[in-house]
Amino acid sequence: MKRILFLMLLPFTVAQAQVTIAPAFPERGQTVTVTYNPDGKGIPADAAEVTLVFPYSTFYDVPYRIKMKAQNGVWTTSFKLARYATFASFYLQSGEAVNRPAPDELYEVCVYKDKVPVCNAELHRAYSLGSAMGKSPQLGARQEEQYRKELKRYPDNYEAKVRLLAYQMNKAKTPKEKAKFRAEAHRVIADKFKTAATVPGDMNKVTMGYLIIGENSRLDSIRAVALERYPHTGLGRDLLTSAIAREKDTAKQIARYEAALKEENRENAADFDGMHERLFALYAARKDSAKALYHARFFSFPKDDSPYYPEKLKDIAQALLDNGIALDTARMFASRSLAMAERFPVGIIRYFPETGYIYPYATDSARQVVYNTAKGNLHSMLALIDMKQGKDAAAAKRMEQAIKSSIDKETVDNATLFYSATGRTRELQELEALRERDMQARIAKQEIRKPAPPLNTFVDMNGRPLDPASLKGKIVVIDFWATWCIPCMQEMPYLQKLYDQYRNDPDVAFMIVNSGARNTLADAQGWSGNKKYTFPVYYNTDPAIGDKFKFTVIPATYVIDKSGHIRFGNIGFEGPDVEMKLRLQIEMARNKE
Repeated sequence: MKRILFLMLLPFTVAQAQVTIAPAFPERGQTVTVTYNPDGKGIPADAAEVTLVFPYSTFYDVPYRIKMKAQNGVWTTSFKLARYATFASFYLQSGEAVNRPAPDELYEVCVYKDKVPVCNAELHRAYSLGSAMGKSPQLGARQEEQYRKELKRYPDNYEAKVRLLAYQMNKAKTPKEKAKFRAEAHRVIADKFKTAATVPGDMNKVTMGYLIIGENSRLDSIRAVALERYPHTGLGRDLLTSAIAREKDTAKQIARYEAALKEENRENAADFDGMHERLFALYAARKDSAKALYHARFFSFPKDDSPYYPEKLKDIAQALLDNGIALDTARMFASRSLAMAERFPVGIIRYFPETGYIYPYATDSARQVVYNTAKGNLHSMLALIDMKQGKDAAAAKRMEQAIKSSIDKETVDNATLFYSATGRTRELQELEALRERDMQARIAKQEIRKPAPPLNTFVDMNGRPLDPASLKGKIVVIDFWATWCIPCMQEMPYLQKLYDQYRNDPDVAFMIVNSGARNTLADAQGWSGNKKYTFPVYYNTDPAIGDKFKFTVIPATYVIDKSGHIRFGNIGFEGPDVEMKLRLQIEMARNKE
């Protein structure tokens, strides 16, 4: 019998799982090890490299892409779970090849405490399912299951309650049933609102609750209620500060802020920092240096561990410089900020009342870029202060130091201002050439070569389908945007300038494509920019275009070469640099043919 049992178990004991995660129930503070045994499925067995990719993760201090290490044909990587970690999902990638447990699944690392998922782990697993399942019709039901699991273990989880109720509202079969779930959601949000005056972050959770159930219009009214109900709390004063800032008459703003400050005392002083910041800016704009500096002293000294303190000092110095007042004090603030250049924030820093500031993972090279940029900005600012004080020789030396640190846009703009104002034509020309060489080097590292999706789902503003054959043999610049996208609108003037440079070039075609999920062809036709800009505008008829081009954020701009391959992809608006960047990308695509 024992022999038979051994034979039955043997296949299971010698077989090795393709991907293993250890320990089985990882806890915060522990190190997780992921091991991959290639079997040729998805990723070739002889792959030169394998990367672990997190499409969803609350492991903020862990890179979202980790190169695994190979040893004896097995790939491994390890990372430590931070005090706030809850859940992450991942897949493995080698070039274009991907390994997943199933087409609609990802590998998962759930965080436990005594073999029980920690609070929010199941909730965050629900969020991760979108990355795994895409637009599957089963997504909602799978997420509902996770919300219920979360609430079974943690019945007071506010966000899970609201998410579940929002799902039930959407699935309700009758108006009466939908109204019942909405009323319950209102009750849950109202209960959270009762703590908003005393618990930091609760007001954000209240507004988030209304966003989840689709009642965006209630945000202003709930803030107004909070201001009326809790006027003498930190929350109330923050809301009052924002409300007064919306006043168009700056004289009335000043009067209201000064009146509110009469309630300030030693115990509640922190509640008024926002008002002092606003008054500093308002008085600086009026060139009233005495009053501006009076208010600056209330928020220009560190009161907590905020990673944004060095930036705050820089902003104070910039406001004084821009308005030409208190230049010695501006120098002092800029110098203090420069001394803390290596404390400037790198990446997206999150803040939760329960955890405090959460610093993201960043490579040493990424950190150095941020630090060098801060140094370039501040050296160039100090050079402009020198110039305004008649110290051109000192300013020239300082500006040279700034350019050696960084040639980002802000530093270059400051240098351009200085060289233009002081008649330094040669330095101005050298600066422009240096900036272009630097951008060429950066975009060369971003070059890719993968087939572009078919360009057969676009219509012009008359509703006529675009003939893809008309683009054959051309470099295509395609920009996806929407009428409601503010960064898209900010980008348009630069796209027009670029188009003007190439409008008569037979080898280059432009497609400015309205692709917003909430836009229709009528929206695109009625866009005011149609009268303002002359580049060709199209409308996208394919709701899956984002998946095909791999973008989730707009504007998204691609440069496609003459052979139909995407050479460059640009996500988001990058400011005025976009004009030069796209021009260089077009020429690089042309020269690679």
